[in-house]
Amino acid sequence: MKKEGVLFDLDNTLYGYKLPHQKALNVVYSFLKKEIQISKIKFIRLYDLSKQEIKRELSGTASAHNRILYFQRLIEKTHNTVHPHIILKLYNLYWNTFLKNMKLDRGVLETLKRIHKDKIKIAIVSDLTTNIQLKKIKKLGLTRYIDFLVTSEEAGSEKPHSIMFLLALNKMRLKPEATLFVGDDLSKDIAGSNAVGIESVLISRKKNKKLSGEDYKKANHVIKDIKEVLKILNE
Repeated sequence: MKKEGVLFDLDNTLYGYKLPHQKALNVVYSFLKKEIQISKIKFIRLYDLSKQEIKRELSGTASAHNRILYFQRLIEKTHNTVHPHIILKLYNLYWNTFLKNMKLDRGVLETLKRIHKDKIKIAIVSDLTTNIQLKKIKKLGLTRYIDFLVTSEEAGSEKPHSIMFLLALNKMRLKPEATLFVGDDLSKDIAGSNAVGIESVLISRKKNKKLSGEDYKKANHVIKDIKEVLKILNE
């Protein structure tokens, strides 16, 4: 069946998350060490601990990804109280630096342009909060190519919950068999899209040592280059 829509994950599918995240944390630390005496090792340890606690407490919700909660918890650990001005400063420093250092992965813009030109609908389906994901889409220069956005904040649950995918299909007014889902996470993107009958595409630019050959078989397609999506659409 000819595909009329493509759903994409955002983070680590259309751009690399690791580099902007590391640069953002470095800027946050540079500011915080001027406020209090804290080593880089201790800062990273407290950030990771705060993140783990929030993710555990808010598992399955968009709030589990909210950096302002991570920084609030971190400051409560370092200061034994809440300091709104510091928390807000860390939050803004983090995201301003993150957005500044984002770059599309190779072939993404070319691929989205071609899909858009072929009048195939494009949706982003992503965990995290809507405000930040909209800023990412704008910063990456994808605004004109993205027709729809579904975040876990809007859906009320995270991938692989079916509501994320069904909400996107509803917005696109398409049936599952008329779409593809492209993502980098087997447990979230591939399992979730398979469960609702969407043809799944796993993008695996580098071999994941944690995955076996059987794991890769869970996806309908496995690609190394985003441009391979165009070949799948033409099959």
